[in-house]
Amino acid sequence: MGLLDTISTARRGLGAASTGIDVTSQNISNVNTVGYSRRKVVQTTTDPVSRRGLFMGSGPAITGIARATDRLLGVRLVSAAGTAAEASTVHETLANAEGRFDGTALSDATDAFFDSLSALTTDPSDAGGRRAVVAAASGLAASVARIGSGLQDDLDDIDASVATRLESVNSKLAEVASLNKAIGRLGADLGPGDLLDRRDQLVRELGEEVGATVDFDADGQATVLVGGHAVVSGSEARTLRLDTSGATPELLVAAGSGTLRVTGDAGGAIGGALAARAKIEGWVADLDDFATNLATTVNAQHAAGFDAAGNPGGDVFTFDAADPAASLAVSAALDDPDALALAGAATASPGDGDNLAAFLALESSAAYDGGTRTAASALAALASLVGSDVSTAETDATTLEDQLADVDSMRDSLATVDTDEEAIKLIEFQTAYRAAARVLSVGDEMLRTLLTIGS
Repeated sequence: MGLLDTISTARRGLGAASTGIDVTSQNISNVNTVGYSRRKVVQTTTDPVSRRGLFMGSGPAITGIARATDRLLGVRLVSAAGTAAEASTVHETLANAEGRFDGTALSDATDAFFDSLSALTTDPSDAGGRRAVVAAASGLAASVARIGSGLQDDLDDIDASVATRLESVNSKLAEVASLNKAIGRLGADLGPGDLLDRRDQLVRELGEEVGATVDFDADGQATVLVGGHAVVSGSEARTLRLDTSGATPELLVAAGSGTLRVTGDAGGAIGGALAARAKIEGWVADLDDFATNLATTVNAQHAAGFDAAGNPGGDVFTFDAADPAASLAVSAALDDPDALALAGAATASPGDGDNLAAFLALESSAAYDGGTRTAASALAALASLVGSDVSTAETDATTLEDQLADVDSMRDSLATVDTDEEAIKLIEFQTAYRAAARVLSVGDEMLRTLLTIGS
């Protein structure tokens, strides 16, 4: 092996050590970068050369910069992030909507209404007692309407938030497709690490936002799917949109000239919001049923009686059949308490309370939930349903967040930068650089000596 070979070998050693320092510097600089996967130099020896029958090494060769990553773990992480985000969103959304019920306020308002009727039995003609009944009816109607309109506001907010999130999702889908194209055919292991990190972070965010899943190809391409339908394939991306033209919003994926429905297949925050929306719609339906039955039974009984002037009773409660709970109110005719039809006959004497007694019987009448429950038990069932839905959602969220934490921990142990480890590597590469530089210096000195002798 000649001096020129020695110098060439030392030069390769300098280059390898320099590359190692560069990679270590990149790792240390990105220790706090979200989604960054630590890098390592992939180094091998070059082919040996033969000198006088002896095979002599010719130094190192850098074959690539590898990311600390695992494809299967990456797939699992995206899936876990999506299910955890879905469960968390369901819980947060339902817990927020649960606050609309304000504990036992609705049950208390219902009890107050029937209590006011009971108090009036001592003297059905008492003006103060009649005003108390009207006030209690107004309080009950207001309580129902407040909850109903509040829940409707929650539904509208969910639709708006999903539409806003979809703008972000579509932007990220397009960016993943662009990154797929930029990454090219270099491979997922030795390709452009910063682009691969960015792609993986975007795919995780898509999992969190819409429950996307992913397949990582060996060539570095990421195929992103929602509900089993590819929304990113190679450098092509589809868009998602929320169709609110029907009774229930539908999540659609563009597919050629048509669309694919993926409402029930979506996960992440969007899927969680839509799942919570369906639960809240069930609450609204039960509250609407309560409001409708309350108004119709009370109005029917009121119509069977007569007011202080001997006129048949009109409506106590009014409502819009398209939105019963949110529109429930007390009839303006009851601004005059004498309009309460508490008497049993048009010619009844003042203080007659035959119809008032029938009113009181409504409290124990099974006129709710298809004729199976009283007003109190119907409200108790609704409260139980709401509480159960929120409790179940909380349990699911806690469980799935713990599972995500486990997968994140696995990813961190594989890919997170350890500054202590990098500091050791930096010293190793620095030492190797100095040693190679020393060999290069010695070789240069020897070559100069040889040239001097030759002259």
